[in-house]
Amino acid sequence: MRQDIASLFLAELKDPRLKGVISITQVKVSKDLSHARVYWSLLGTESDRRTAERFIESARGFIQKRVASELEIRTTPHLDFIYDDSIEKGVEVSKLIDEALEADAKGQDEE
Repeated sequence: MRQDIASLFLAELKDPRLKGVISITQVKVSKDLSHARVYWSLLGTESDRRTAERFIESARGFIQKRVASELEIRTTPHLDFIYDDSIEKGVEVSKLIDEALEADAKGQDEE
């Protein structure tokens, strides 16, 4: 399901207002298959994220319909889209590590 939704965003759901690519990071489906939480991410500003949220919400019906056509099960899970900030946090941690290594290297050069 994650791959199907991600492919939809790459191939069919394009909007000139969106800056960056929406990444589907994870999909968690309930045991009874009635609900699915779709976690998504977008690197960009807070404004870019809000625009993407509005876009996803407006495309929800289309996405739901396309997922239903791809799945071979009796009922299609209701899709809940949830913003996932783990990629952003990973980038921030990576920057902090780079800064710490750079500061350490400068400290050793001064000694």
